[in-house]
Amino acid sequence: MNLSARPSRLARIAGLLAVAALALGPAPAALAGSFTDELGRAVQAPERPRRIIALTPALTETLFALGLGDKVVGVTAWSDYPPQAKGLPQIGSYVAPNLERILELAPQLVLASRDGNPPELIAQLSGLGVAVYVVAPDDPLALPATLEALGRVCGAPQAGRRLAEGLRRDYAAVAARLAGVQPRPTLMVIGSSPLITAGEGSLTNRLLVMAGGHNIAQGLPGRWPTLSLEKVVEAQPEVVVLSTMERGMDRDRVMAYWRNLPGLAERPGLRVVYIDSDIIDRAGPRLGQGLMALARLIHPERFAEDRR
Repeated sequence: MNLSARPSRLARIAGLLAVAALALGPAPAALAGSFTDELGRAVQAPERPRRIIALTPALTETLFALGLGDKVVGVTAWSDYPPQAKGLPQIGSYVAPNLERILELAPQLVLASRDGNPPELIAQLSGLGVAVYVVAPDDPLALPATLEALGRVCGAPQAGRRLAEGLRRDYAAVAARLAGVQPRPTLMVIGSSPLITAGEGSLTNRLLVMAGGHNIAQGLPGRWPTLSLEKVVEAQPEVVVLSTMERGMDRDRVMAYWRNLPGLAERPGLRVVYIDSDIIDRAGPRLGQGLMALARLIHPERFAEDRR
């Protein structure tokens, strides 16, 4: 949104923000924290912010997992976990948050993501004096440190350490199960029309590799490249992973399509499987659960004893 547009309305909202700040009371110097976010930006925030907005579903999940659900005053669309998040005020989608709505909610801290949130919105909020802490959620191995940092920024350092330790344990458990496996050629289907997959640099691709898969889209440019069916057949994946990113799809119909695709249907041992996209593409505390689920789908033989 152009800040020069609708000046009277923006002035009104800026006034609301100032009134809210007065109502909350100034944060004494001893209670103010100075942090460096994952873009290297200096951020000044209250030590225990009482009004927090999360600009992605993953950040919403993280705040609730930190025990701070009662401090969350605004979320983006699709913030559906935990269930309590569904009833919170929405400020738009994570790719197009509404600046005015954010300001109306008078946050003391906004949590944002480099992956999806508009840089200009982050700059506008910061320019208006709103504390904005930005994460860079593209590496599962860096996520434990991110959870610890979010715990510190949001005033729940012990909870942040607990989440980080749990995630590291999940990673170690999967690595132990998969020790010595040969990576299996895998196609991750994010969307069907066109066929979109997870490319290098995406969180999902890195998680796929950790789960013992070899991404057949490796080497393609972009985080979410498109693929032709001819390229898929040429790559001969052993595993096709369908995700719920394509909301509203008829799962049985789509799975049958891939199982019967000429050129793949004849492949010995072809497996077409399904996973909840939320646990593999949200960089939050459930990512360890997602890694375990993905590893089970790609290398079920390493988890056979769990079914006895």
